[in-house]
Amino acid sequence: MSISEETIEAIRERADIVAVISQYVTLKKRGQGLIGLCPFHSEKTPSFHVLPERRIWKCFGCGAGGSVFQFLMR
Repeated sequence: MSISEETIEAIRERADIVAVISQYVTLKKRGQGLIGLCPFHSEKTPSFHVLPERRIWKCFGCGAGGSVFQFLMR
């Protein structure tokens, strides 16, 4: 049984990406987004960015990124 794209998109829109990621990463406000230390590799300066309006995250250190689903799967 597969899940429809419409259902996946509805869940993505309702999921609070900041609340989910904040359970694993300490985030601080910077500009329109939030930054923190990437949980997927060791770093001393923040390169992990969350853009709540776009519902995405991106680490400029290791290149990982995606939606709330990709974060939870990693």
